[in-house]
Amino acid sequence: MPPSPLISIIVPTYNREAQLRDAVGSVFAQTYQEWELVVIDDGSVDGTRAYLETLTDPRVHAVMHDHCGNPALLRNVAAHAARGTYFAFLDSDDVWLPAKLALQVADQIAHPECGWSYTAYVHMDEQGQGAEWRNDRPWMPYAGWILENVITVQAMVSMPTIMVERRVFEAIGGFDESIHGCEDYDLAIRLAAASPVTVVPVPLAKKRQHFEDRPTSQVELLKYMNRTYTGLLGRTTSARIRRLCRRQLAWFNLRFVARFRGAVQYREARQALWISFPHAGWHPGWWSALLKTLVPAMLPDALLSRYHRSSRRRNG
Repeated sequence: MPPSPLISIIVPTYNREAQLRDAVGSVFAQTYQEWELVVIDDGSVDGTRAYLETLTDPRVHAVMHDHCGNPALLRNVAAHAARGTYFAFLDSDDVWLPAKLALQVADQIAHPECGWSYTAYVHMDEQGQGAEWRNDRPWMPYAGWILENVITVQAMVSMPTIMVERRVFEAIGGFDESIHGCEDYDLAIRLAAASPVTVVPVPLAKKRQHFEDRPTSQVELLKYMNRTYTGLLGRTTSARIRRLCRRQLAWFNLRFVARFRGAVQYREARQALWISFPHAGWHPGWWSALLKTLVPAMLPDALLSRYHRSSRRRNG
């Protein structure tokens, strides 16, 4: 029987000591034991570094990094230091179920044509409570060549569920360090373009939901999502993929514009329209969104209040 492959588990963290303890605990609870854990700390100023010094298991490696706020760069640095045949990614605020690595590596070995894999997952709250699916549509497994499904977000691939062969990860160049948000989605798109995938259709990870509403961060997210789609447009020669990508790009931008406008955040809505302007010609709804965003901004306060009251009555 061939030896069990070494899995390098990559965990970036920043000021999350309590949650990191849960994440690391879920690694030690794995039924599959051929792993190494590479925790890269992004200059934490809480008790994270002191906690890492208490981890004396020789399979655990702590990498100390000056603060950069760039998860993609941190994961690449950790991957460079890792020795495994496979890379698995775990965010420091998420946890794995005990059978995660065992089931996933067995599935990848059973499908040697697939250079990567993912699993189902559930959500938990900020306190780590609960284990349920919190989305407006069910999670569905997609295997094989799933680029179209990833573009349209039918295939919901989350960072703590991804396992990838080192050779495939290196072939695509690792994480795009110019993308500081949604880098997991960007990675999934590039993996799906490079290799077929196998999937374990049972929840093997618990992803923590953070209930925050920060419009500025949402604008940044929109920029990075646009960069992800335009990057794919620049790489692909498939007319079908280009059409899907443009359609999804338009849908995503308009969704953000409507969200900002609904929250009476017209400055952010205008920013979103400006970010998406290079693709305006691909979707007539963009021009309608432009009018709906600019016209209220030009109304006097009294008329603007009446406009919002009228909009609320129409919508609900």
